[in-house]
Amino acid sequence: MMLKASNLSRWQFIQHFSIPPLVSVPRLPAALVPVFGLLYVLIFLLAVVGNGAVLVLMCRKKALQSPSTFFICSLALSDLLIGIVCVPASLLQHFFNNWLAGDFLCKLVPFLQVTAIATSILTMTCIAVERFQGILYPLHVRNSYILHSSIMMVVAVWLVALAIAAPMWFVQKVEVKYDFLFEVQHTSCLEVWPSLQWRRTYTVCLSVMVFLVPMVTMAILYGKIMGELWGKHRIHEAVFQTLPGSEINKITRRKRKAVKMMATVVLLFGVCWAPFHLVSLLLDYENLNLNLDSELLLLSLVQILGFSNSVCNPVVYAALNTNFKKDLLALLTQRWSLCFRRRKPRVGISITEPRTTAERTERRVRVQPWSKVAWEMDNGVAPVTNGASSIRSMVATDPDPIPGKKRRTRQ
Repeated sequence: MMLKASNLSRWQFIQHFSIPPLVSVPRLPAALVPVFGLLYVLIFLLAVVGNGAVLVLMCRKKALQSPSTFFICSLALSDLLIGIVCVPASLLQHFFNNWLAGDFLCKLVPFLQVTAIATSILTMTCIAVERFQGILYPLHVRNSYILHSSIMMVVAVWLVALAIAAPMWFVQKVEVKYDFLFEVQHTSCLEVWPSLQWRRTYTVCLSVMVFLVPMVTMAILYGKIMGELWGKHRIHEAVFQTLPGSEINKITRRKRKAVKMMATVVLLFGVCWAPFHLVSLLLDYENLNLNLDSELLLLSLVQILGFSNSVCNPVVYAALNTNFKKDLLALLTQRWSLCFRRRKPRVGISITEPRTTAERTERRVRVQPWSKVAWEMDNGVAPVTNGASSIRSMVATDPDPIPGKKRRTRQ
């Protein structure tokens, strides 16, 4: 009726009265879209390559005999899920105004994101508990962390994470809204809760259960561990007195290095995901007076910071663990050489094939499988003999969660 009365076309009517769209679709500033795109591509590539390499190196026969290998695999798998599923979906949302992935992916992507975040922090909490018992109570760990119990703990972590993320599967829905004035149809993937109170309650529970409580728990555990390793008085001083001073120093250095590495992993996780939880709480309780475009920009910044944590763990392993760095370089070099190696025509078996076992070993490019000794000795799985050697086997533990350190055995 207003269009007919004004005797204007639809577009002239919109321009004359400066009418905004009836359906508001938040968008990033055009200048930042290429920057976000480049960051998402880098995170995707580094997360897939880094965590994929961790899984390949860990899933070797000898490494799988180590109980705590499954904790590291759980961390790598959760980061790999974020890199493969969540990062590409978020990237598409920034380049397209409409949701193009359908209803199934609309539910799957947020569900997997919450699952991966919960799995990561719960797994790190399990590692912290294991480090705490292995270092402060080494004589009581023998029957606690065997291979079967470690597998059960990892399974329990994933089941709990799936239960925490389950509401996301039901509240995520695809909504189609039609702007009849501009004659534009918008398809969005949104959280549709029965009420605002339900949404706020879930956000608070999520922040407390998968961030605040685990972070406080790990801070207390690692604080006590550091007090034990860096303090002047050891709880098991009587046990240490049976060993030479050089062996005690080596054991302590290995433990300190391992604790530093896992503490760094936990600290980076907190730095990367704390802004996301904080912004989510503030937005749900309407404490930020921002327009839709500013809210999208802020959420995108804290989300990409959280996604960047998927790249951190392999970098920390490579920086603080020499064995992992060597095995990773050997694996990447091997794959690269296999891609570009050309097969030479064989003239005769006696010429091209190595004659002895030693020659065949020299020609073969291999990645050394990670030893299970580092974890099993730490968890008290090593056989115990009589006398000082039994005490040495229980004390000479290496809590390094990246197995691979070779040890000298005493005859």
